[in-house]
Amino acid sequence: MTSAESRAIEFAPLRGFDAEEAQNVYHGGEIEEDLEAGASRSEPSPIRAFIWMICSATAIYTTKRLMINHVYHYPLTIAFRSYVVLGVVYIIALRMGSESTTANKAKILQGMRKPSGNGPLLSFCSTAMIPAAVAAAASLPMLLEGLLHMPSLPVLVMLFPLIYAAESLILFTCCSQSRSQSWLPWEALVAMGASAVVLYNEYRLMVPGLVWGVLGILFIGLARGCFVIGSERSGSDLAVQAKLKAYHGFIIMTLLFGMLFSGISAYFLEHIESIYPASLSTIALMVVQYSSIVGVAFSGTSLLAYSPIFFQDPRARFSNIPLHSTEFIVSFLSSVLVLLASIYSNPVPVISWIQITAYLSASFVLAGAGGIHAYVVKAVDASKRLPKPTNPEIRKPSGVFSGLALFIVVILFSGSLSFLASTSVNSVDQSLPSTFDLAYTPETRFDIVVSIYNEDPGMVKEMLEAVKATAMLKSLEPNVIIYTKDQTADLSKLKETTGANAVEFLENLGREGATYLHHIVDKWDSLAEQTMFIQAHAHNMRELIPRIDDYLVPETGMLSLGFTGVQCDCETCGDRWGWEDKYDAIPVLYEKIYSESCSPNTPILLSYKGQFVASARRIRGISKSIYGGLLETITSKDGWSHNQTYVGGAVDRPDNPYFGFTVERIWSLLMQCATDGRVAAKCPSLLSGMGRGGVVGDCQCLDR
Repeated sequence: MTSAESRAIEFAPLRGFDAEEAQNVYHGGEIEEDLEAGASRSEPSPIRAFIWMICSATAIYTTKRLMINHVYHYPLTIAFRSYVVLGVVYIIALRMGSESTTANKAKILQGMRKPSGNGPLLSFCSTAMIPAAVAAAASLPMLLEGLLHMPSLPVLVMLFPLIYAAESLILFTCCSQSRSQSWLPWEALVAMGASAVVLYNEYRLMVPGLVWGVLGILFIGLARGCFVIGSERSGSDLAVQAKLKAYHGFIIMTLLFGMLFSGISAYFLEHIESIYPASLSTIALMVVQYSSIVGVAFSGTSLLAYSPIFFQDPRARFSNIPLHSTEFIVSFLSSVLVLLASIYSNPVPVISWIQITAYLSASFVLAGAGGIHAYVVKAVDASKRLPKPTNPEIRKPSGVFSGLALFIVVILFSGSLSFLASTSVNSVDQSLPSTFDLAYTPETRFDIVVSIYNEDPGMVKEMLEAVKATAMLKSLEPNVIIYTKDQTADLSKLKETTGANAVEFLENLGREGATYLHHIVDKWDSLAEQTMFIQAHAHNMRELIPRIDDYLVPETGMLSLGFTGVQCDCETCGDRWGWEDKYDAIPVLYEKIYSESCSPNTPILLSYKGQFVASARRIRGISKSIYGGLLETITSKDGWSHNQTYVGGAVDRPDNPYFGFTVERIWSLLMQCATDGRVAAKCPSLLSGMGRGGVVGDCQCLDR
């Protein structure tokens, strides 16, 4: 058979094939020859594998850019639409295949085809494939949720070896006949350990991203393992029709379950009400993303791990550990492509050499010790066939030599990737010049401003004691100022219970943002050298105290104590929690602060949780009237900021105005720290904390 014919067969459309034809061909000996050929072939089609590699890398990368850079934060909707598109393409392929004819029955058997009969598609469903279909259907929305909530894309793609580890665990637990070893492969244990090292050294872990991302990856492995087991339970390898029915049943059930899971979840959890119309670039990116998903499904079934289903072969043709060379190479290279694309994208991720080394170790062991040694032997044999070998007496390499060669490759590869990653991070633009009020001389060293409503005073005292016991503050005597909005509170008792230096009443308007703005405006001429603004119920206390310990220094100018690294474009700002700058506050403030307009794509770093530390010289670096205008707006009971055009269906009350969410996010901009690309790129999450090589300047703008 020529290579052209092989390619035509490999990508042949789904064709109809009845039982009588199958029986005739089988008794003619043709199917036996096909099965023997399939059994002898240890490698999947390189062309098909290459297509999957490109489509998988493109789908993952474009999905991340669509959700983050193009402010389309709807992973469940993307998953639902992907399943719908796949379903439509699958039905069209079935219809086209059923209507096509061919004279060569053997070629039909080798091409993709559906089972015999003219029944409805649902009649193909096989109970043996239900677990695999459920796992596969759930894996995509989980993985997309992980892509949205895990700030660093590389960390997720570096975890792809977990797919094969999970598959091996399932096959071992269920005593599958298709597993490569009777015991759980040691390679799977190494892959799990190395992946744990990748996660442990990740600088920007987020709980939702960690949970959904890892679950999505594990569910892909679960689906692979359950598919193999379901294939075994569907009949022997000679039961062609039963196998085909099971394979098509898996596809149909995966699409149905996927549309059900993602559709219902998207309906209740995601509400697409963006004020920004979809641009042509966003629409084009969607087309590329959905096309890539289709390419992945039809060439290799799943993302991250090449898992081809061959309809011409009644056996599952993708391998478990140790992997076929083609399957291993394309899965690994697909992750490398995403890694390289992420390094040179915005936002720029920080990747440590330890993570890269662990990732490479987890990846290479998937080939197995024998596979690695075979690669080394092939390389040595190839060197012997050079025109003028430098050493014609080269002997066959030993296992020790292969291990040493692998070690050298890992070191060189990890060093190269680490160098590229660090170079990309160091090339990020620094902040625009900041304006300081150098003439102001503060009378107090450090203030802690607390916004309280009806929180337990005892809990507030514990929080303040923990904050005052941190590295820098324990050598100072911070002045604690509490603003309460509970009109029934006893000020004297509240002061005594919390240990505050001063307690004041404020009208219950504008959330914590109004409290902070009031303090700045009212105490403009008596601001402390540095002030910590914090709520009575501080967010993430377990991670907050280490953040203050690690980063608060005398030179601190603006230190955010909430989520890190979230940026948006100046004129179309929004985040993955559904907030959008409906008031155009960011471009207006940018112009007032820097005396020039921002470009549409100027990245702006957002602040969160209403807790941060700022210096007086930085607070007073912009006009007092800016703070006064914001205070007037956030405490207003009616007016333009409460217009339904801006508010929509969101909650908007005087004590909890929608504009308050905007104020929460603009503190870094007000403190002239929102344009510092290095802070946006380097600052670790609260959960990860300062890692190896971290410095205090990674998370803040210093007054130097």
